[in-house]
Amino acid sequence: MMTAHDPRIAERWRMIVADWRSSGLCVAAFCRSCHVNKSGFHRWRNVLNQIDQSATTPVPAPSPTPAATAFVPLCVIPDAVVEVLLPSALQLRVPLSADARQLARLVLALAATPC
Repeated sequence: MMTAHDPRIAERWRMIVADWRSSGLCVAAFCRSCHVNKSGFHRWRNVLNQIDQSATTPVPAPSPTPAATAFVPLCVIPDAVVEVLLPSALQLRVPLSADARQLARLVLALAATPC
């Protein structure tokens, strides 16, 4: 994470670095001639490079959604239902495709047990 810097100080160092680039001198000679701290110069040159790089680095586009999570059209066909009304006023809704023998056992069990 980059630290926020005072824009006035950053601009001052930006001018110093620009002067160095146009001077044709090595960093050590430039810093000596301008009475600039050499380690401070290196630090600020790196900070300014990071600021400039982060300002020009494009934000990556989100990756496309994988096919596994994509929506697919569905056609829901409801299963036909049979309603069974028991003498005890219980009402069962059972798919038409239900096994008849299992349904008969369920009805007998419900009829025998008071609710």
